[in-house]
Amino acid sequence: MKRTLFLLLSALLLNAKNITILTTSDLQSTIIPFQTKHGRFGGLAKIATIKKIYESKGGVVLLISTGDDLFGPFYTIFHGKPEIEGMSLAGYDIVCPGNHEFDYGINIYKDALKFSKFDIVCSNLDSLDESLKKRIHPWILKSYGNIKIGFFGLITPDLLKLTNPGNGIYINSDLMKVSKKMVKLLKKKGCDLIIAITHTGFNLDKQIAENVGGIDFIVGGHDHEYIFKKVNNTYIIHDGVRGKFVGALSFNFDGKIKNIRWDLIPVDSSVKPDTHINSLMTKYWNLYKSKLNTEIGLTEIPLDARKSVVRTRESNLGDLIADSWLSWFNGADVALVNGGSIRGDCVYPAGPITYRTINSILPFRNEIMEVELSGAELKQVLEISASALKIKGDRVPDSCRASSGGFLQISGLRIIIDTTNPPFSAIYDGRKVAKIIYPGKRIAQILVKDNGKWQEIDPERTYKVLINKWMSHGGDGYFIFLDKKCKNTTVVTTDALIKYIKSHKSLSPRLDRRIKFFP
Repeated sequence: MKRTLFLLLSALLLNAKNITILTTSDLQSTIIPFQTKHGRFGGLAKIATIKKIYESKGGVVLLISTGDDLFGPFYTIFHGKPEIEGMSLAGYDIVCPGNHEFDYGINIYKDALKFSKFDIVCSNLDSLDESLKKRIHPWILKSYGNIKIGFFGLITPDLLKLTNPGNGIYINSDLMKVSKKMVKLLKKKGCDLIIAITHTGFNLDKQIAENVGGIDFIVGGHDHEYIFKKVNNTYIIHDGVRGKFVGALSFNFDGKIKNIRWDLIPVDSSVKPDTHINSLMTKYWNLYKSKLNTEIGLTEIPLDARKSVVRTRESNLGDLIADSWLSWFNGADVALVNGGSIRGDCVYPAGPITYRTINSILPFRNEIMEVELSGAELKQVLEISASALKIKGDRVPDSCRASSGGFLQISGLRIIIDTTNPPFSAIYDGRKVAKIIYPGKRIAQILVKDNGKWQEIDPERTYKVLINKWMSHGGDGYFIFLDKKCKNTTVVTTDALIKYIKSHKSLSPRLDRRIKFFP
């Protein structure tokens, strides 16, 4: 708390040439504080207060968002009005949209923007929708006295793969070409400083900084990291997710950038919320909670979430969740859902499915990751899954196998498990493996769908596999993913399931024997 106040008050001492760029990324519809194990963080009312404190020193203060501010069931229910209205009241100046803004089509996003009082910039997105085109600018120039600052924006080139904005949205994936064009244009306009606002992730931000000169700052987001890094002559800053921190980049400018300072300001209990914004956002949140019982679809048969099922064999609910992932990412081959991520330990009855039902089934806000595995590596993953099945006499201690929650529900695969054979076993060092004792021999057959037909897995072929973030960090014993480049799609498991259910309206998910046992 003392550190937070010190950081905020110290900003008041900076002179009139000071420029401060306040940043948030991936707010994910977090309009009020959310609970963590370290306390409650975030909320637009507190972000507004932080901006006012910085503004009171008399320098130039900008509040920037790098996108994914609209997200999940809250966005589905209210179509973005509370978030956009709250951000406008909080004093946001410029926003670059993220992929989640387009999750429900361009018309929903366009309607949300009616409540915005900030500028929106994105240079590599084009639209046939003229009204949307008028709202999203390829570049923006702002003058502060004799200082001109130019801004351009970049959205992830994977937009059309990550979401379905509908017809008439086009993405230029050549970010280097777009960036060079924007820098040239803004320099021609006489800009003293050039800032790129990106929703592309750090790896692409780094490539831009390495290959495109003339960008002073890249304010980025998308992969939920905390970053302050100088690459060539460009500073790259990221401030995490959900507004837990506000990034504060302060510097003096007299033709050159001097005395640069980067702080992460905790949006915690030490920050007093703006009362008007707090009252308005709380009303929206209470209304949201009352709408969680809104029906989104119907299941004609019960959905089995019992621990004794989802952690030991095929479950019709596990099938449904895994299928929803492949439905969202139609370019992927396989979806693997750890049984421990499916909660409730009950049979959800036939009948209406609500937002509350989905939050109960998948409570962890897990993000879906994409990773490439060879057929041989995929078999190893499935052997780890099969080791979660504890068979009397297999003589493998719990510490040397997958946890019970590591048993996988699957889509895109057909497998046969032979529990009479010895399981995978290893000596674990935390989430890493010090030594594989036995690779496992329980997976008797693996079939993968290829051009509509089930084929034996090819050990040398590369498959695109979907897992969740927990597994990508080695959770449940899946050490193999720690050495893999897992790509965060930022799509949350609840969103994929909600969209799938809505698209079908009435479901009858029956077991199709995608996991069989021998003998």
